[in-house]
Amino acid sequence: MSDDAEIVPGMPVGEMPVAWTLLVVGCAAGALATGEFSRVTLRAAAPLLLAGGLLALAAVRAIGRGTRLVTRGPYRFIRHPYLAGILLMLVGAIVAMRSLPALVLFIPATRITLMRARREDHNLALRFGDAYEAYWRRVPFMLPLRPPLGADTIAAIDAMREPPPPPPDAGPPAGPAAREV
Repeated sequence: MSDDAEIVPGMPVGEMPVAWTLLVVGCAAGALATGEFSRVTLRAAAPLLLAGGLLALAAVRAIGRGTRLVTRGPYRFIRHPYLAGILLMLVGAIVAMRSLPALVLFIPATRITLMRARREDHNLALRFGDAYEAYWRRVPFMLPLRPPLGADTIAAIDAMREPPPPPPDAGPPAGPAAREV
């Protein structure tokens, strides 16, 4: 086992996106290849597809280049909106196409998505420390079961991310050179 603090036992983090992408694409392709849709199923699935797509797009937009801890947009409501949006779109595809094989593939796709989200939590906690812990305690995993972050909570988390201000200038440092007179 490596000494890298970001490695979590199980599937290597570098391989996770490949396996996850293959399962998600397989689930959607299974729905298209084996399912048949009707107007009723399309009407039932349209809100799921639209909401999932908009949630995933809003998450990507909120992250931007991803160098800081994001607490705005959909990240005020849940910690993993992109992954939740993808799962919601998969449910929409399964409903639209009424596909049993896609439903079977949805189970491992959901499992690996949850594993991916937990690894992201772990890695973000290592990267952002106390700020992420405060965010983690306040914001639900993938279902918005609590009120969103308020401006005061976001400001408190942002304050944890910033380095402490330098102390007021109290004169020259009291090192060995300062003691020689």
